[in-house]
Amino acid sequence: MDFSPWMGQIIGHNYSPGYIVLSYLVSVVGAWTALELLHKRTSARGLYNWYLLVGAATSMGAVAIWSMHYIGNRAMTMASGQAELQIAYSPGYTAGSFFLPISVVAIAFYLFSVSETVDIVGTIAGGLLTGFAVCGMHYMGEGGIANYEPLYQWKYVLASACVSVTAATAALGVFFYLKSAWTNSWWKRWLCACLLALAVSGMHWLAMVGTTYRFRMALADTNYGLSRRATVIVVLCLAFGCCTILLIFALIGQRTRNQSADRAQQVVLACATWDPEGRLLVTPEGLLPSRKITNSFVERSFDDVFSTEHPVFCWIFRVSRNWKGVADLIPGMRNHLRAMSCPKRSVSRTTSMGPDRNRSSFDGKEEYSQAFKELFCVAASDLAAMVQKPLEDLGVLYEEIMSTGTIRRSAKAHIFRRAAKSGVPHDIERGMTSMIAGRGQLLFVIRHTSKLESSQLQAAGFRFAAVPNVIEHLSRSMEVTTTELGSRLDNMRKYPDTPQVLESGVHLACFALRPLFQRGFDVLVCRDAKNLLPTVRLPIIELSRWQREFISHMNNWTVASCLERLRQPSQFSNDEQQFVNHLYYGIKALADHIENPFFQDARLTARLLAAPCCDTNGSQTAGQATIVAFRLITDVYQSRTLNQRLIFKPSKFFLCQQHIYKSSPDHEVFARRVHREFAAVVDRKDSGCTSNQRYSGIGSNGHFREAPPSGIPSPEIQSSTQKWPFLNRDRSPDRVNGDNSSEKHLVDLHSSSTFGGIHVSNEVSIDVTEVRIGNRTPNFEMRNLGVYSEAAVAPVEQETFVDQLMALTTGERRQQR
Repeated sequence: MDFSPWMGQIIGHNYSPGYIVLSYLVSVVGAWTALELLHKRTSARGLYNWYLLVGAATSMGAVAIWSMHYIGNRAMTMASGQAELQIAYSPGYTAGSFFLPISVVAIAFYLFSVSETVDIVGTIAGGLLTGFAVCGMHYMGEGGIANYEPLYQWKYVLASACVSVTAATAALGVFFYLKSAWTNSWWKRWLCACLLALAVSGMHWLAMVGTTYRFRMALADTNYGLSRRATVIVVLCLAFGCCTILLIFALIGQRTRNQSADRAQQVVLACATWDPEGRLLVTPEGLLPSRKITNSFVERSFDDVFSTEHPVFCWIFRVSRNWKGVADLIPGMRNHLRAMSCPKRSVSRTTSMGPDRNRSSFDGKEEYSQAFKELFCVAASDLAAMVQKPLEDLGVLYEEIMSTGTIRRSAKAHIFRRAAKSGVPHDIERGMTSMIAGRGQLLFVIRHTSKLESSQLQAAGFRFAAVPNVIEHLSRSMEVTTTELGSRLDNMRKYPDTPQVLESGVHLACFALRPLFQRGFDVLVCRDAKNLLPTVRLPIIELSRWQREFISHMNNWTVASCLERLRQPSQFSNDEQQFVNHLYYGIKALADHIENPFFQDARLTARLLAAPCCDTNGSQTAGQATIVAFRLITDVYQSRTLNQRLIFKPSKFFLCQQHIYKSSPDHEVFARRVHREFAAVVDRKDSGCTSNQRYSGIGSNGHFREAPPSGIPSPEIQSSTQKWPFLNRDRSPDRVNGDNSSEKHLVDLHSSSTFGGIHVSNEVSIDVTEVRIGNRTPNFEMRNLGVYSEAAVAPVEQETFVDQLMALTTGERRQQR
């Protein structure tokens, strides 16, 4: 064909509306995928966040910009459709125009994410780079046309650049602002993507209006470069990949919502981690990192309610203060739970414990309690792996249990209330109206991180958010009210990682018990430090002998009698007067702190008690403060909330809290007791399953991981034996265990401990000799050389000052009866 008439001529063209619409839709898909990937980013650091940045830049540059350009150019038909006069592209320019927007957009997105808050400078810089990436790719792609010379009008060039920069800055600025405020739902991200695609398409078509094409040369090879059809196929493949990513995100989001709804009806362990600025650690979806413990706590009787005073909660509360004491037991606990779910166990032992960890059928209450403890420890280990922290750094268990799923049940309660108003007779045995309790229960482990640790968690794929920004989303996932959740989170933020203790010196204390209708007592504690009694510190470092005798003369006196006695200064010497004034004003200050008339009937305990204390620097040491206590038992109808500073809490849990202060020797005793309790379980080789594999836990894919060979200890066991030397012993399941209680491994026979508890171990010595009789096979004769016995003292937990006060107060009441 002779192309000479066309040389140097402006060739006319027209557009296909279908391809114009398709180009915009492709740009929307690419921009939306990029924003979804950016939405998952949690920091400017970390391999996880770099992968997302590269993916977002590729989606935006390769699909939203590059693909849109070539689909748009495919809509242009030259010279009324003559095949020889259609646009052909240079391979070098085409490849360069592919990588140029990806590189520039990556820098722009990084500038947006350098700061967690949206600033004007970063927004303008990111918007300019994104707009320039769109313009640069367009004109580089136009420059790659092999057979035409594009002619531009500078007015349209300037206008198209302004459109791309303005629209890109607005779209990305709004997106990152909504992301920082946690208010960007999927439809808001979609609207931002539409605006961002408008920046690309608007710039392209405005530039195309001001562009004419002069025929430059005829190509000798009609297959030169990438054909128009091949270009469309590549673009559609890229768009299909983005659609696949969006579909995966939608499925993951739906799965997350379903899991949240299910966990609102289950017993769950969640991690509440706070940074130095008071922000809460959440997943990119705005949820707390959590792991399911079990579907529900099976209550064996009306009194067996899982609450803070339940023995199992007290146990796990103490374990959370001593993670290193149970770390090496967790692989064995996993194996035991796996064995309990084996389908070939006997019918009486068959449970629904399986991989979903639902335990509903056990031989007895003690067995279920033990299984729940194992479930908690395994869930805690999985939660620590989720936040990429050692188990020892997971945090401490919060002192309250939160009921979840209450909103769903409130609808049912509303139906019952309407039925009651319509004529249903009132149940007089029901007593007071109780709160609507949710089916699910949520336990929290709390931890406060440093700035460095916060950065590491953000690099690992988590975000820190201000509570008001995520409270609504969290309350919906837990199915609780925002008011209830907000108050709990505020209390948890103030909750210390280590329990508070008294300052050194002499303290006046009030030990008030509130009897319960069922059984037991509540004890009066400080609202902001529920492990402490209400106290007043006297300006005395230590009581002298005559001061102790002075207090002993007022033994069993009421507060009113003590104040009346101390108000008579003429009866005391000059040396006694100062001490009397300290006592008088200290008792008055304690009465003002309690603000209740019942304190006047409290009786003085002359026995001086010792409580753990901190030194002058505030660090917890092995020192002891002196307690002079007033004791009493209030009326059974006394309100649980005394005032804004004091509240009654379960006495069993309060007694448990007295063993967890930092320097307490009871931590080691508790660790030994835990190992004695679970040694028989984790050492036992269960043959209920046909598989010869051993499992060390559940992996990220939901299946149990195969454990290393028995001769190679797991990392958890290696680290634990270094921290607890008395636990360094063979734990191979193939070993014959003559004594599964393992107490002989846990007691130091050479210990000089002064604690009580007698332990006896036996050592049998056997002498084996070979006896030959003629040519017969030799027999072995064993002679028992006797039994060697050795007794030692096993450490037990110390009696706290609260135990002594409880014995004094309740013993006095029993004597009165």
